[in-house]
Amino acid sequence: MGVVMFCLLLGSCQSSKVCVGDLKLEDPVVRVKTIHNSYFLGGLLGRKRIKATDYTNGMNSYMVKNYRSFVDCIVGGVTMGIYTPTTTEFYLPADYKKPRK
Repeated sequence: MGVVMFCLLLGSCQSSKVCVGDLKLEDPVVRVKTIHNSYFLGGLLGRKRIKATDYTNGMNSYMVKNYRSFVDCIVGGVTMGIYTPTTTEFYLPADYKKPRK
């Protein structure tokens, strides 16, 4: 049991950021949406593909960050990797003007 928990903790530090368009990692950004993804069996089975354009209001420049939060790691550890959630956040440039309704 201890070996399984140790192996699950080794993967807990994964994080990735992807910039699309003219946006750079050092540019100021504003988070516009957070999504919690459900995966099973260590990520082998899970949700269908996410379309970033659904969450970025049609902007051509945006950033997507995917990571395992502390809560995601705890849930994955308690279920021994059967359920392994992740979190995805979408960011737009800081000078983005939100459309009026």
